[in-house]
Amino acid sequence: MLGVVMRDTAPPGFYVLGWLWGRVFGFSEAALRSLSLLLMMGAAVFAGLIVWQISKRRWPAVLTGLLAFFSPFSFSYAFEWRMYALLTFTIMGSIYFFMARKWRGYVLMTVLALYTHHLALFTVMGQGLAYLVFEFDWKKWKTGGKQLWPFWLVGLLYLPWVYPMYLQTIRVQGAGFWLRPPALKEVIDLMYRFITGGVAEEWRLAVVLLILVLVLGKQWQKIVKKWLEILLIVLMPVLLSWAVSYWVTPVFYDRYLLSVVLGMAVLIGLGVRRWVTAGLILLVIIYGWFSYQQLIQPKKRPFREFAAQVKQELRQGDSLINYNGRAHHLWETKYYGIPAPIWVPNGKLPLYVGTAQMKDEDVIKDLPGEAKRIGVITSEPVEQVELQEPWQRSGLIEIGELSLIWFER
Repeated sequence: MLGVVMRDTAPPGFYVLGWLWGRVFGFSEAALRSLSLLLMMGAAVFAGLIVWQISKRRWPAVLTGLLAFFSPFSFSYAFEWRMYALLTFTIMGSIYFFMARKWRGYVLMTVLALYTHHLALFTVMGQGLAYLVFEFDWKKWKTGGKQLWPFWLVGLLYLPWVYPMYLQTIRVQGAGFWLRPPALKEVIDLMYRFITGGVAEEWRLAVVLLILVLVLGKQWQKIVKKWLEILLIVLMPVLLSWAVSYWVTPVFYDRYLLSVVLGMAVLIGLGVRRWVTAGLILLVIIYGWFSYQQLIQPKKRPFREFAAQVKQELRQGDSLINYNGRAHHLWETKYYGIPAPIWVPNGKLPLYVGTAQMKDEDVIKDLPGEAKRIGVITSEPVEQVELQEPWQRSGLIEIGELSLIWFER
């Protein structure tokens, strides 16, 4: 597993945890999604604890935790078997222990975050800068090594993964990785979504106005230093990932920055006065409503239903392939029992996450010549999918954004 991970693009933390979790609870959808749900709940608890640690006020802390959990942008990741829930949990835990100056817990959560995703480095850099600005005793700068011992220990424990990280970074550079450097407008738009929690676009202005009331109604004289410290830590991953995307390799992407959404919830909830607590309750209700809509009307593609339909359609002599458009669905089709190699007629795949785990039979250049029918699995517009002669389109199944296009000779 570690050999595969080192040829991929992320550290091994989530895969080790997933290996253990799956062997205890199984690999059903319910079992897999439950882990992410618990991790996002834990991340929300840490968000509330940060507010409690600073203000010692119960209801703002509880409401902040609810706001963090029900943020529509992050809510969908509470049901995905991916590393981002673990990354968010460990980063929020790291921020909590950092703000509480509980260094043993800080070292543990920070190292776990670093072994989950490379972008956790940017949070650590933000914490280091915040410590130098707000906590470091510059009059005793000669004792700086002793003052900064938690950061030295984190670096020492992360040292075994530095060289594999270097190999992963070199592999991504110039390998056709699917990300690209973001324009300034994309960065601004993403921050707007983060600040408003990911609510529907038509609600964002109203949410911004409500947040403005909450910000103006804070007990600034009591929390300004801590608030600015958290702001610096939360924004640093955004700024650094944007800079690295231009100077080194593209790494700027919304889900890599998921902890920023929960950090925004902390910045909104911290220090609110009693007379604006109703506004915080209203914001929790708004977030909760949009997250509820996601729960009953999920935007994710319906692979389970799609796979069941495909299995009913299969005949002897049929072959399935994955069409490589903006995305491929190799892993989903494997999980749901309809394996279909990716058809790449014009060369190699871009470097997707998971490419390192692909086997030779997972990618084909030539269409299966012995097949009586070929079923093309895709989420691309149907009219854009064509196979070379002598294959002609003969049938179509569509479920949501997913399509199975049948081709016969």
